[in-house]
Amino acid sequence: MRVYERYFRFVIFWRIAQLLILAHLWLLSTTDFEGIVFILLLLIVMSIRIRFSITKWSFLIELILCIAFIPYFPFALYGLAIAIFEAAIVGKWWLFFPITILMIVSHPLDLTLIWYSFLTVIVGNFTYHSMKERKQLEKTLDMERKEKYELERIKMELLDAYFEVEKAAELKERNRISRELHDHLGHDLTGALLAIQAYEQVDNEKQAHGLLEQVKIRLSRSTTRLRNTVHNLTPVTYIGVERLQRIVADAEPLFVEFKYNGNVDNVSSQSWMMLEACLKEAITNVSKYSNATKTEVELDVTETLVRLKIHDNGTVTKKSVNGSGIRSLQLRARTLKGSLTIDRQNGYLLVCVLPLQRRRE
Repeated sequence: MRVYERYFRFVIFWRIAQLLILAHLWLLSTTDFEGIVFILLLLIVMSIRIRFSITKWSFLIELILCIAFIPYFPFALYGLAIAIFEAAIVGKWWLFFPITILMIVSHPLDLTLIWYSFLTVIVGNFTYHSMKERKQLEKTLDMERKEKYELERIKMELLDAYFEVEKAAELKERNRISRELHDHLGHDLTGALLAIQAYEQVDNEKQAHGLLEQVKIRLSRSTTRLRNTVHNLTPVTYIGVERLQRIVADAEPLFVEFKYNGNVDNVSSQSWMMLEACLKEAITNVSKYSNATKTEVELDVTETLVRLKIHDNGTVTKKSVNGSGIRSLQLRARTLKGSLTIDRQNGYLLVCVLPLQRRRE
């Protein structure tokens, strides 16, 4: 809905009501041609104002028409209320005072006209401030929506950047391992192979013994380098499904049963971080707000998505609304184009579904 769409109908209604009042006064008067011309001119101005966006000072047109027709159609004084209303809805309500003075000078005893004009300026001023507040509110909402969309865009860019950094780090590590194996391990193994081949062709026992010693040295050095390389590849912390198993193991004294299906190697690091946070939050909520004796954790990985289901058999749930932790996780799930749902109808159930991200080669 536009800013003043709701008030626009009210403004049209008030304008038409004012014209109808003038038409009623014309029927009560003895004026024929001048009165109907005056009302038709006001109707034309009102139609132009509704159809087109004209200047805020357009109320001067009604003011001039009213002043021009007062000598021929006395009830044109009531038309000044139209000018007062049009001035009020654009913030020029102070024009009520000079126009009112004009009315008093023309008809000093017409209190109905004065009260009618006073009511008109009140309605017009109220409409003006209401429309102004609506404009400000919509402007604020638009700014909030813009900031929200900008934040979502930044989050997606950060996720893409994180994925690119992860990919670059992975490629860098592959190159390092490849260079390590080629420059050192491959060189020593090739040298050992050549020494063995030379040993088969040597008749001198002393030379053969020297070749064997060289093979031993190269193989020993290769074994040491291979062991060091494998040691450097071993993660210092648990990741992936092993991390989830460690969280479950640390959940004592809660009894948590964990099982998983599918190829967990297809799950990205971002998804593992999300699943880990979900499992921690769920176990925390179970320990704080549930009287469960058993909690089941199921991890299913398919070709297109990964689903984490956490369900306990508790019958008491003091926390009936989602806290800031769950709401934050739901936002993170939507950022990853997934979902996170909570159900408390039968125990505490948390289900997190995330799409599998195709690796970019």
